[in-house]
Amino acid sequence: LVREFRAQVVALVVQAAPTRLLEVGCGQGWLLRDIAAALPDIRLTGIDIRPEAIEFARSLVPDADLRVVDAGSLPFSDHEFDLVVCSEVLEHVDDPKAVLREIDRVSRGRSVVSVPDEPLFWTANLLRGKYLSTWGNCPGHIHHWSRRGLERLLRSGGGAVNVSRSVPWLIAKVNRDARN
Repeated sequence: LVREFRAQVVALVVQAAPTRLLEVGCGQGWLLRDIAAALPDIRLTGIDIRPEAIEFARSLVPDADLRVVDAGSLPFSDHEFDLVVCSEVLEHVDDPKAVLREIDRVSRGRSVVSVPDEPLFWTANLLRGKYLSTWGNCPGHIHHWSRRGLERLLRSGGGAVNVSRSVPWLIAKVNRDARN
């Protein structure tokens, strides 16, 4: 499931053909590694709030610019990146709209955003016998979105939003250049 999910995200990135990409919440760098393999000439930047994750990511994508940064206050110029990827982050942050505003500010209007598909994600966890005391809710998940909820959240910033599924995740392709 994880491999298929990452492959779908990478396919959206390849389709966008960016030359400069930022991953907000890059974690240990697995997705950045896959993007680097698919687009060898791309300039990659990744941020995560956890220093240990960034340290591991450096071993996977040594050519990427990797930094310990909070997603709510990105230290980049306006429109610095062709594309911003934000995968498995919004469910963890206090203010998802603030993170999305920062993504919009540093991007040139295009992003790929993914979140767990609820209640499917909870149900899958319960079936796997995970997080039983919280009814399948992962530790640290403070926000939950259905497809409609994610579309509503992302459309509030304007532009075109196309949400697809890679069970048990939702993946949204956002183009703010196509504002209504």
